[in-house]
Amino acid sequence: MILRIAETNPKVHTLENTVPFYYCSYIKPFTKPHFIHFEDVGILFQDKRHKEISLRRMVCFTEQRRTLLINEEKPKLVIETSPNKTLYTRFVEQGKVLIEPDEYGIAHGSTEYSSIILTKGRQEVIRLEFTAEALKERTTQHYLDNFEQEKSWLYGSGKISDTLQQQLHDLLHTPANTPEEEAVFGARCREILHQVATEQITA
Repeated sequence: MILRIAETNPKVHTLENTVPFYYCSYIKPFTKPHFIHFEDVGILFQDKRHKEISLRRMVCFTEQRRTLLINEEKPKLVIETSPNKTLYTRFVEQGKVLIEPDEYGIAHGSTEYSSIILTKGRQEVIRLEFTAEALKERTTQHYLDNFEQEKSWLYGSGKISDTLQQQLHDLLHTPANTPEEEAVFGARCREILHQVATEQITA
């Protein structure tokens, strides 16, 4: 994943392994955090990968409206949500898409930038990302159509059910450091993928 702030110099940022004390209360236990300092945006960043699956969590802090640009080095299927604010996402061809805090979006992320509009204050963004290898089962293989395209787009959105809410909570609050814990992590990510894929098929 490549992150930029559209309104500032993309070369002016630092990545730190130590999170400033003020932001430590926002850390979830699933993996160790980092902190990215842009010119006027701070991002608490947590990234856990297991084989063909990634869980990325960003807590963004800004004093004014900014545009967070995101692209992937290779295509991914992305399930994303923002539990504390409306997620204003913009795709080049589809334009602006709004995902409410009780909703998720399911998108194709690629080398073409998509963007998230950050409003003043704190915005949490949770992204589950799956490579092509993770999508070869019956309920998800349809996402492989046109998967290698360089464009990014939204497939659709859905309400976060009580089941999905609990799955996300368990995923974020369970450490995944040992091989055994990582296997559980991978299984839980796949459960969420199948839950969302099934909901999208039946919608």
